[in-house]
Amino acid sequence: MKSYDFDAVIYDGEVYCVECLPQAPKGYEHQQVTIDSDEVSPIFADSEWDYAPVCGACGMVHDYMTILQSDDDSHDDDDGDETD
Repeated sequence: MKSYDFDAVIYDGEVYCVECLPQAPKGYEHQQVTIDSDEVSPIFADSEWDYAPVCGACGMVHDYMTILQSDDDSHDDDDGDETD
């Protein structure tokens, strides 16, 4: 996958697969949302996320971008204080 490729987008605060973008209600087809709409932001392959985005419509996990690992996973809960 090239850095400018994408399979998912963000629309109205939700992640969607390109194929899962909401359809316009009957009679409002002129307001159809597409990947070219101004309110749609692609999730490019070269982006970095703290978690794998999940489609709000079908539940598909998108892991084609860089998923950052949390530093919390590698630290002990010990704060250095010793108690007797």
